[in-house]
Amino acid sequence: MNKVLTGGLSVLILSLISACTTSTAGNDGAATAGPSPISIAAHADSIYHGGSVITVDDQESIAEAIAVKNGKILAVGSEQELLARHQGQSTRMISLDGATLLPGFIDAHGHFMQVGLAAQSANLLPPPDGVVNSIESLKKALSDHAGSTQAKQLGWIVGNGYDDAQLAEQRHPTAAELDEISTDMPVFAMHQSGHLGALNSVGLKAMGYDENSKDMAGGKIRRKPGSNEPNGVLEEFAYFGAAMALISKITPDMIPSQVASAQKAYVEAGFTTAQEGRAQESDLTAMMAMADAGALDIDVTIYPDPTLATDPDALWAKVKAQASNDYSNRVRVAGIKLSLDGSPQGKTAWFKQPYFIPPEGADKDYAGYPQLKDELLQKWIDLAFDNDVQVLTHVNGDAAIDQLLNAVDVYTKQSGPADRRPVAIHAQTTREDQLDRMKDLGIIPSFMTVHTFYWGDWHRDSVLGPERAARISPQKSALDRGMMFTSHNDAPVTLPNSQMILYSQVNRLTRSEQILGPDQRVGAMDAIRAITRNAAFQLFEEDRKGTLEVGKLADFVILDRNPLTIAPTELLNLKVLQTIKEGKAVYRADEE
Repeated sequence: MNKVLTGGLSVLILSLISACTTSTAGNDGAATAGPSPISIAAHADSIYHGGSVITVDDQESIAEAIAVKNGKILAVGSEQELLARHQGQSTRMISLDGATLLPGFIDAHGHFMQVGLAAQSANLLPPPDGVVNSIESLKKALSDHAGSTQAKQLGWIVGNGYDDAQLAEQRHPTAAELDEISTDMPVFAMHQSGHLGALNSVGLKAMGYDENSKDMAGGKIRRKPGSNEPNGVLEEFAYFGAAMALISKITPDMIPSQVASAQKAYVEAGFTTAQEGRAQESDLTAMMAMADAGALDIDVTIYPDPTLATDPDALWAKVKAQASNDYSNRVRVAGIKLSLDGSPQGKTAWFKQPYFIPPEGADKDYAGYPQLKDELLQKWIDLAFDNDVQVLTHVNGDAAIDQLLNAVDVYTKQSGPADRRPVAIHAQTTREDQLDRMKDLGIIPSFMTVHTFYWGDWHRDSVLGPERAARISPQKSALDRGMMFTSHNDAPVTLPNSQMILYSQVNRLTRSEQILGPDQRVGAMDAIRAITRNAAFQLFEEDRKGTLEVGKLADFVILDRNPLTIAPTELLNLKVLQTIKEGKAVYRADEE
């Protein structure tokens, strides 16, 4: 039960470092720098009061007020105590007007640079995030975008977010249909999963994809029936090749607006820490340049993917040299990202059992396919762990999860256990026995619980069947084992949306308002932890983020209502009123 802080002894007094240096933690979680003491009656720069303050600390306390000094939390407790001890002549008194203040939300997994790119592309998302629900509406959105600034700059007409499961035709667009938009410029429609897409004929030619092209390992060029000629649809590494060709068109002068668009999307959703979770070398260079230019208001963690690099060893050398738990101008290289399979909704994820309904052209035994060979995965796991570099690994299907578990197990048996915090990204179809192994190996599952809404019906009726679909994102099973888990949007697969993350964990309602796996629902506080306290731990930043405790950064989000007291279905309708990074408001809804 939540405890309300009201008494004098409940007020926590900050020991601040006079130079405002942020304490940091090494990979063992221990603080490497600490603050020096100040007066017990230090005056605050600001005091937030007049609402609820959800601390997400060990006691899960609800406080009345919180005081900030030099970008850190000075005190948490009763309004009367904080005003008596910390209100000075220059202290800004900020009334919450009955709203609720929480730790700033932390992105456990997303793609910051791609969020910016998607924001500037044609919106191909289905309702409720867009209006594309047919091939015709998809073509209209792309046609309307043909004269955009982005299209002129890139020389490509780009749209993001179509979902064949939500199109009336229940299929992907073809090259012939995209040719109706342009026969002069590449037209690239990117699937919402981020693992498939479709090119027009000009785009296919630009990529060198024709009837003589062979499928590459971990990817597929779909063909016209009875022919070797590409039909325009690309899977996995065939798709990634087109995506990287597109990214290569982005020039340095285009980066500032892309970063600004991404940052806007995150702060509007209450995030004070974002992630670039599969960075290319160009992303790494761009982010460092923007950080040095002082363009970032929030923190961004970067996880480059060496397997997609032109020169994997050169990119690894940069990661090894730059990996740190310290931010430089709000950016830090936090580890590496690997991908072992594809998308369940796109039917490219790698399962132990066949798909409920196989995709077009596949036989009844089709169960997806892997992206990395065992020996290559082991190489990167060994290199990273040997150098104390964290590893995030994309695993959707249970066969891919087994592959990750086996690689971490091999390393652990050779080198012994340690606090490495490898993360199983998505972990959608994790079995009970796999959760046991994850716990033993110290692997943190980061579930993409928003799938229960966006693709829950599709998983039940087409991808997995009713029984397996009910266990997607098995968060309650993890919680019952005492495991820490996080949750994420995987933006721009789904747009940065903290409300949907909370709503999906607690309700597990599909688009058709059916509960998908009622036994896997968790409580509102569990859902909040997944994007605050647990996410900070996942990032090795629990010493400075994730809870509202003395000495931690003043990273806050203010919501219009208390997520712990409203009806569970109302979590989706919460409004972010302010996002505050180290005591400074970086988003205010009333200024929109």
